[in-house]
Amino acid sequence: MGAIVEVSYFNSYKLVSLGFGASSGYGSYAGLPWNPPGYPEFPVNADGDAADPNLSVDQRYEWYVEEARIRGGYNNTSVAFGPRAYISEDNDNAQIFGNSLIFSGVFNSRTDVNQTNVFSVGEQITRSLDPRYGSINFIYARDTDLTVFQQNKTNRALIDKDAIYSAEGTSTITTAQAVIGTITPYEGDYGISNQPESFAKYGFRRYFSDVNRGAIMRLSRDGLTEISQYGMSDYFRDELSSINNDFQIFSLSGAVTNISGATFDIHSSVASTIQIGMQLQFAGGQTAYVNSFNTSTNKVTVSEAITGSPTTVIISKSVKDKVLGAWDAHNKNYVLSIQPAVTTGGQSDNFKTLNFDDGANGWVSFFTYKPTDAESLKNIYYTFNNATLYRHYAGNSRNNFYGQYGASSVEFIFNVSPSSKKLFQTVNYEGYNGWEITSFKSDETGIDEGAFYNDTTLTIKSYNEGLYTDPLTGQPLRAGFNRKENLYTANLVNNSTAMPGEVIFGNSISGIKGYFATVTIQTDGTTDISGAKELFSVGTTFVRSS
Repeated sequence: MGAIVEVSYFNSYKLVSLGFGASSGYGSYAGLPWNPPGYPEFPVNADGDAADPNLSVDQRYEWYVEEARIRGGYNNTSVAFGPRAYISEDNDNAQIFGNSLIFSGVFNSRTDVNQTNVFSVGEQITRSLDPRYGSINFIYARDTDLTVFQQNKTNRALIDKDAIYSAEGTSTITTAQAVIGTITPYEGDYGISNQPESFAKYGFRRYFSDVNRGAIMRLSRDGLTEISQYGMSDYFRDELSSINNDFQIFSLSGAVTNISGATFDIHSSVASTIQIGMQLQFAGGQTAYVNSFNTSTNKVTVSEAITGSPTTVIISKSVKDKVLGAWDAHNKNYVLSIQPAVTTGGQSDNFKTLNFDDGANGWVSFFTYKPTDAESLKNIYYTFNNATLYRHYAGNSRNNFYGQYGASSVEFIFNVSPSSKKLFQTVNYEGYNGWEITSFKSDETGIDEGAFYNDTTLTIKSYNEGLYTDPLTGQPLRAGFNRKENLYTANLVNNSTAMPGEVIFGNSISGIKGYFATVTIQTDGTTDISGAKELFSVGTTFVRSS
């Protein structure tokens, strides 16, 4: 018996029927062993017929129309297998060329041309760099130039034009265009190592780190410059030498409670380490992945229901040492954060964040914040920390990063007449109140009786924190800095340990002796916490020792 199927337009088509399989008891799609999702299921009798014996043959089947024309147009190309091509390769394994570039066909949104999935082997679509300098780890395009960073080399290439050289050696731009032109290396064997996250840009300047050489680099119109040499070569040599390029495993155990299906509460001591996608291993061996996490309730939802009643879970993830670079558009500085990986819960986080100022041509400050990522937009500097976005330099709150206060400090050396023996008597500074001296010590002696010796002073309290009342007179006095004609001044009280041969030592005497003194001055923890505390100059008075 024929079936009548109505269609709303004339086109090439074929009919496909959904029959009833006696073995399964449900209808199945013709030619397939399963029923696709969304198709109806019909119960059948044991003999394979529909449950209702009054149904006609055509009613026992579901009929569907499939188009046989591409795009469903009139007289379009018919769908067919067509010719099949075969190729035989001696080596059909995947090959990775870490030092090569490849580009696809063109993309033009205005003309609906999209050939980004076209890689024609009949055209020159690859450019290879010297494999001696390692793999390509970062690419940056600016105007018509492409900067290609290998592990141990920095290169440039022209985009959409090619360069040739005349007999006189001058560069000439040809009229024939090329997607990627000649690749030319910059002078100097500096690359981006395995830290592409250290890259940052501003205008025509680009900054990055070369961990393999213990260097921080600037690429500008005058070529490559090792800016880590500006007073910080020893520092970066030591810090970058400890960077590990291999991934490590972070592991931490925590208690779980209130298990309900795939949801549970995790102890607050490990809650800060939870991230979406992180692998969790429960006591008993079950493994699951974090789907969501509520930071306010410490409630975690994982990828599958938790079996049994585990009381602990092991949190693990892959971590890697990171050298993060960013451009601070507010201060016009290159910010660099050196972040060794933390692999255990009890390990200290010994990151270093500092910035480079092109105006001063030097490294000017250390910071107490550790960004996960950082970027500038419209002269505003943003950083990420624990999946939260922060805006810096907002309002009048100073020294407050990610909700935690950190004191500002300056360390310097008094080294006038370095070959003269001196007795330092007082210290003074010009600026706002709220500064205190946390360390004032002389140069070290040579090793003597198994130890080094140097003179130190007591902590000099700030103007406000040093205020106390004389118990005899009831008058206010200052135990630290006192203000005289807008200059904050304090006496130096010795706090040194006894050295062999000394009769009077410690706070029984004033001043400290030495050729030079290293001093640390920092903001206190009580005076106008979020306010400005400027420091213009610091000085000392001393006499030459006999």
